[in-house]
Amino acid sequence: MRPNRATAAIAVCVLLLAVTAWNLNGAWNARTSAVRARDLTHGQLLDAQASLSAARQRSQLARVDARRAAAERDGAKLSVDIRRNQLGVTQAERDHATSFRDSKNAEVAVVRQCLQGAHVALDALERNDNTATLFALRAVDTACRAAQSAQGGPAPGYGFDFPDPFVLTVGSTQYAFATNASAGNIQVLRNADDGGWTTVGDALAQLPSWAVKGRTWAPAVLARGGQFVLYYAVGENGTGHQCISRAVSTAPTGPYVDTSTGPLTCGDREAIDPEPVVGGDGTPILLWKRERPSTIMAQVLTPDGLSLIGPEHELLHANQGWEGGVVEAPSMIVDGGGAWLFFSGNNWNSAKYSVGVVHCAGPLGPCDRAAPAPILSSHGSIAGPGGAGVFQDSPGHYRVAYHAYVTPHVGYPSSRLLFVGTISFVGGSPIIVD
Repeated sequence: MRPNRATAAIAVCVLLLAVTAWNLNGAWNARTSAVRARDLTHGQLLDAQASLSAARQRSQLARVDARRAAAERDGAKLSVDIRRNQLGVTQAERDHATSFRDSKNAEVAVVRQCLQGAHVALDALERNDNTATLFALRAVDTACRAAQSAQGGPAPGYGFDFPDPFVLTVGSTQYAFATNASAGNIQVLRNADDGGWTTVGDALAQLPSWAVKGRTWAPAVLARGGQFVLYYAVGENGTGHQCISRAVSTAPTGPYVDTSTGPLTCGDREAIDPEPVVGGDGTPILLWKRERPSTIMAQVLTPDGLSLIGPEHELLHANQGWEGGVVEAPSMIVDGGGAWLFFSGNNWNSAKYSVGVVHCAGPLGPCDRAAPAPILSSHGSIAGPGGAGVFQDSPGHYRVAYHAYVTPHVGYPSSRLLFVGTISFVGGSPIIVD
């Protein structure tokens, strides 16, 4: 039977509804799956972000730990370096202490050697054994100079008392003369290869009958006519005055013989510190000091240097505060423009003793009347430099020998040691350089 048209239409509608429902269900299921997939992906993304954040935190912590470890490592290295430096400082301090101890032990050794030799020389001197005295002094001179040099400052040229030095140049050799001490009435030294001086002996073993032994001061020598004339200050019997005499020798070191029957010059004002100088015309002239008041004098000598002639000339008297009322120990450089008079001022037995200089028209003056400041005074370990004697060790090259105490041993009975400086001219005026 043929189906009813209405029934067929209903069937088609039912079929369409079923298809539509199936499609809708499929779409819903697809949507649900998509939502689930999206939710799963979002969860995975959140998990990934959380993992990444955790990884970043772990990385940051690792970096912090690394920095902390590096800081700890640097701190440990710094601590090691500090300890190494401390160890190095400690080692250096120990080495310095060892070196200082060794140097002091060496100083003590040379001081003992010097003292032992000095005692031997004094014993021989008391026995009047001049040969043994000189042998003892020569044997320990190097040790005594080393002991003095260890105190710092300029090194002395001789290790024993050598006041009022004068240096005579003969050819390439220098001879130094000084006031009486352990080496005799007139001490004589010869320059040595090491820059020091070696003992020669006593230039004037025998005094004239009118003289008092033990007061032979400030010697100086003039080479004249194939012989050498020694001028020196010496005490006079009877008056007790200190006067000037002269002695003669054919050799620079002596022995010098004094045949005089009385002083070369003296008087009530006494006379000390003689030193000869030769004028530009070859005339010999003697400089010396008069006492009361303190004055430096000059007078012409006879051609042979044995007598004084003509009037006395006053060159200088004390007129400056630093001089302390004393001018003495004259010594002179003569040049084409006149002369430079070197002298000492103030108390010889103190650190105030100093050396000054004035310009003169010539060896007989007139001289400038003021030296406002000394050119050589106490400095460093040198105390009371004075008794300066100028000399040439080569043409045009001037040197100066002077005595000085070495601090803290200032004043008698401490020794006045021998030093030699150089004279330079700055702005036309002389200065003394150690």
